[in-house]
Amino acid sequence: MKKVIQILLICLIIAGIIVISTVGFNVGIKYASNTQININIGTEFKIEDIRGITNEIFGNRTVLIQQVELYKDMVQITVKEASEEQIASLNNKINEKYGLENEVSDIIVTNNSNVRLRNIIKPYILPVAIVSALTIAFAMIIYKKLGIWNVLYETAMAIVAPQAILSSIYAVTRLPINRLTAVIATIVYIASITLVMIHFEKIKTKKENKD
Repeated sequence: MKKVIQILLICLIIAGIIVISTVGFNVGIKYASNTQININIGTEFKIEDIRGITNEIFGNRTVLIQQVELYKDMVQITVKEASEEQIASLNNKINEKYGLENEVSDIIVTNNSNVRLRNIIKPYILPVAIVSALTIAFAMIIYKKLGIWNVLYETAMAIVAPQAILSSIYAVTRLPINRLTAVIATIVYIASITLVMIHFEKIKTKKENKD
């Protein structure tokens, strides 16, 4: 059963590599090319109310709605693309909802280009590299009786393999890369390090008991 799982994971990683090299990842709206529309409402509002308006204008398209500014009285609407007619309609409906007299010229519209994935992961590279190197060195010292090179290999694989599997899952299933992805990757990373140390500790304890 273990070998079957390993073969399936290897196939998943290979499939992930093929998908990434051909079509790439599915990037969420925050990192893809998009249009940001900032509208000053002048009072606190409910995102659900804005969501109802955007559903009327943009239909089933993915729309990200955020409260911005100190007093949360400005709404930022992020959508893949928006025409001038849609922006004007959006402004009119928000004016009706909140009794405003905003003109289209009062709206701040920003067209953003897509963010490169390497720029997203760049802040994490150095910290992860340092922690990984220290973890491997620590494991090689503490568990040297289990074989230094064996410990090096298993620790390195425990760090790299889960991230490769996670990346492949995102690529193959077309899950969007967004802010949550970094959180998930961090949790997987910490769990991987913890589990490999528990694994070494169990082997060390068994060996000491035999001796």
